Amino acid sequence: MNAKVVVLAVGLWLGAPSGAARAQESNTRHPSSSAPAGAVTSTRGDALAQIDDDTLSPDCFGAEAFGGTLTERRAYCLMSDDDKRISMRRLAERALREAPRSFRAHFLMGFVQHVGEMNLPRALFYLERAEKLLVERYGRYPAQQEFDGLTVYRLTLLELTYVHGEMDHHEEKIHWVDELNVRLGFDYTPFKSWPLMKLGRFDEARRLAEDALESGEHDSAWESMALTALCAVYSEARQRQEAYDACMRAAETPLERGMGGAVTLSNAAAAAIEMFRFDEAERLLLESTKRAVEPTINPWGRLAHLYLQQGRFAEAVSALKEMRDYRLARPPYFDQQDQADAELTVASVLMVAGHGEDALRITERVAARPDRQGTSSASAEQSEAGNLIMDRVTKLEVARRREEEAVWSPLRSALRLRAEALKLRFEAWMAGRRAASLLAAPDRLITSLRPECPGSVELPSWLDGEVVGLVGSGVAWAAIQAARKEETLSPALSEPVFRAFEAEAHFGAGRYEEAKEAALFAVSNLAPMESLKRARAAAFGAVAAERSRDLVNAQALYQSVLGQDPALLRRLGFGLPVQIVADQKSAAALKAVDWLESSPFFREAQHGFVLSVAESRVSLRLRDGSEIFYAPVRPGKGETAEEVARRIVKTAHFDLLVPEVDITQADIRSLDGGLTGGGRASERTKSLVEEILTPKPR
Repeated sequence: MNAKVVVLAVGLWLGAPSGAARAQESNTRHPSSSAPAGAVTSTRGDALAQIDDDTLSPDCFGAEAFGGTLTERRAYCLMSDDDKRISMRRLAERALREAPRSFRAHFLMGFVQHVGEMNLPRALFYLERAEKLLVERYGRYPAQQEFDGLTVYRLTLLELTYVHGEMDHHEEKIHWVDELNVRLGFDYTPFKSWPLMKLGRFDEARRLAEDALESGEHDSAWESMALTALCAVYSEARQRQEAYDACMRAAETPLERGMGGAVTLSNAAAAAIEMFRFDEAERLLLESTKRAVEPTINPWGRLAHLYLQQGRFAEAVSALKEMRDYRLARPPYFDQQDQADAELTVASVLMVAGHGEDALRITERVAARPDRQGTSSASAEQSEAGNLIMDRVTKLEVARRREEEAVWSPLRSALRLRAEALKLRFEAWMAGRRAASLLAAPDRLITSLRPECPGSVELPSWLDGEVVGLVGSGVAWAAIQAARKEETLSPALSEPVFRAFEAEAHFGAGRYEEAKEAALFAVSNLAPMESLKRARAAAFGAVAAERSRDLVNAQALYQSVLGQDPALLRRLGFGLPVQIVADQKSAAALKAVDWLESSPFFREAQHGFVLSVAESRVSLRLRDGSEIFYAPVRPGKGETAEEVARRIVKTAHFDLLVPEVDITQADIRSLDGGLTGGGRASERTKSLVEEILTPKPR
């Protein structure tokens, strides 16, 4: 995905700072907080355990200052314990029944709705009610001195800042930060840097962060927040070097101490990606995974994207599993901030691995239910456009699979498959139109055609070229030239990316010679880590070279595609040129040839690869006889020659051209492993997305 920095907020003991983005907030505690003893943890374990609420202690640290009834103090003492959310809710509900106009009870219900139920609108309802009751009791501007409701008054206003921030209500968050100062004399001004940045008021946001650093009046937690705010502001203002410097400065302390700082290390990695320092980004992300889990990030998700971008498929799959476990260790109320992002990470890996059907289940869901963007430096429009493009790409791939399968299917099945493909193509067209409308904003379009640039559509970088086809060659060409003028990366790093986009623009306009030359430049000069982007440029270059009769370059470029991203040709809708050779002694193999010649995925061409089919195996070879792919044809029992032929053709289409990592057996359909009551192994299977994203009991 395009590099993200995650905003760093000082999460007071409420444990509810904002979340995941190009810059990200951490839950660093502020030492001035009065809080129940013990750090906030999330084991997601015994939430359903039976607890006698009346035996819970009402005498934790800070309970006396919080005040209220015995029930309210008991609920307060559970605020830092993620494993007691059900008990806290029961106590808060009891407190409301006992005193329906208690501001403490309303605050407690607002808090538990936020961090326990993950219901932000409901949390806002109770918190706003608590604030009104506080004003009735103490006035809008109580005396600047201790009074019996000071603690809950402050906590209520703080919770309002957090909830509004997570709901993308940035003006409201600024308002409540100001109210904390005006009403109670608590100065949390640096909290305003993030919402100001989200509102595009970069100068104000930068000034606040710099003032916090220069004043020297606050502790290291404030300094960390200010540095991360600068990191985010510079990043979103597309000042790459300044963002990198600020992010690395924020990461210095955790790197020196060897502890804490998962957020700042992850942010530094994002800034390194923007500078094309991919090796450094990987080191920083791996270091981030070794630190205490922080709720606003998931460094394993970023590593999965980084590995996938480099064509390191096995490591990407491994990172997905770690991503799941990291999510389970975070406070659960943060899942709503990056659930869609996590799911699309899984979909990206499945897509490249050739499992479009599994990826489609995810992209359809995410397109209909995007993440909240309050905690992300990306705008809602950026994420929505990215979600739609991912869904469009996946729908088109699955539609092509349906059309291919229809070739060798019986008539009734073939008609059904073609109807399904037509429906998917229409839905993909609709998604593309919606995405194109979001790309109509010139700034968003231009930044989306700059390499690893904040402000762009939220897509894996190797899919950025989809933008060219969506807006059309002419518009894309003009945007590419504007992007080139704005770019601050060195031409050695940026020019191959621009030439890759130009190759697609030329191709769309039918200028195949120009497309081939641009693609050859991109393939030869893209950074070594840009494996999938190089494969995409090679695919357009291969077809362009073929159409301009440059068969030597066409063959070399096709070979480059197959070596890096063999599932790409179907995603792009390109057929592979082949010469089909069959076992002449096998009636099934000869029948398979007829279907293969009718397939939209394989094109008969004298200059193509050699596709060899037999009853036991299918292989793809170079013209010199070197085998580059093979797949066994799984045998069946008692099949007719026609049924064996269908098995051969299906193997050639769906098992042959896949990356050299088998996630089918180990991940996508791995057995649950549990035992049924009858003692037999469970027959239920899980897809990779279910295994990784379905929360475990807690």
